Amino acid sequence: MKHKVLIVDDNPKNLQVIAATLSENNYQVEVALSGKAALVWLENTSFDIILLDIMMPEMDGYETCKAILSNPKNKNIPIIFLTARNDIESVTSGFKSGGVDYVTKPFNNAELLARLATHIELKEAKEKLIDVNNWLETEVNRKTIALQKANNALQKLDDSKNDFLKSISHEIRTPLNGIIGSLNLLRGLNEDTYFNEVIELLDVSVTNLERYSYAALQIANLQLRGENQLELQKMDLQSICKGCLTKVEAKGKAPDIPLKFESNCDEAIINADLNYLQNAIIALLESSLTYTETGEVKIKIQERENSFLVLIEDTGSLYPNVDISHFFDSINYQNYQFQRNNAMELHLAKIIIQLHHGTIKLQNNEDGKGTKTIISIPKANVTVSENSVTTYH
Repeated sequence: MKHKVLIVDDNPKNLQVIAATLSENNYQVEVALSGKAALVWLENTSFDIILLDIMMPEMDGYETCKAILSNPKNKNIPIIFLTARNDIESVTSGFKSGGVDYVTKPFNNAELLARLATHIELKEAKEKLIDVNNWLETEVNRKTIALQKANNALQKLDDSKNDFLKSISHEIRTPLNGIIGSLNLLRGLNEDTYFNEVIELLDVSVTNLERYSYAALQIANLQLRGENQLELQKMDLQSICKGCLTKVEAKGKAPDIPLKFESNCDEAIINADLNYLQNAIIALLESSLTYTETGEVKIKIQERENSFLVLIEDTGSLYPNVDISHFFDSINYQNYQFQRNNAMELHLAKIIIQLHHGTIKLQNNEDGKGTKTIISIPKANVTVSENSVTTYH
């Protein structure tokens, strides 16, 4: 296919010479003796490139170039100026008016042909790039719509799952309350030791089931509403942790294990939901108490540049020398490899801490005696981005 060239020059002799040269080199050539004539050509004909003389009466090359490119359909047509002037001012004016190149008169045929070929190739490459970009944009839009539909479907499934969990948790808690009440009535009615041992075993099992049911309900709420479920207020992390120790001591589950508190700061102000954060820390404390037969459990608070650390240290059994990244998973068969088996409450604790823009990790103590749970929570005056909440599973 021949490339179409429009030559604009008020000198017929120049037109004849250039047209002959281009025709001999397989170009389809049209000519115009003025800028206005060029504009008439462009009303109904598309060209691959334009050769435009600068010095023309009535409408010079600069004006003609601006008029051509002012029409959006012509904006990608390269315009090469033909000029006898090669001073800096003339060349600069040509580029400012929209030209892509210039050839000085008298011109060299090889140079003219080379410049024509180069700018036509650039134009075609640009058009291909535009086509590719348009195709990519179309594909991206199509994929985006498909992903939105898939995401909406997944959201509906997730909402259904959370609604189901909430419903199940509510339904379980109702009969559990009846069972707990009945066990309390039965306790002490019979002096038989075996009978009372069975009652105590049932009581422990039902109590654990009630706790897991409550944890499942809280997980469903947090997964459904995320950070919106929290009622954040500025409060002292030290007071929160001391309150947790008081509540754990009141339960009396490990009376022989002392609970201690240490802090290296006067105050530790964070943005927190008191109830949720206390539930998380209490679950972690009780986990340490469960696996600590002798020694102590200690909470330490340490200040960092932008955060506070809550360290829960115990003298209990160690974590095995295996990957413990899944320790806080709600359901994971690998968790049963641990002597410290996890529970749904620990999964809930992880979610709560993450929704406070915090992090949590577990490790064995350096001395090989007991373990350490490390919680990091941002200071109240530290700005956290919306994307800083770790995704929970």
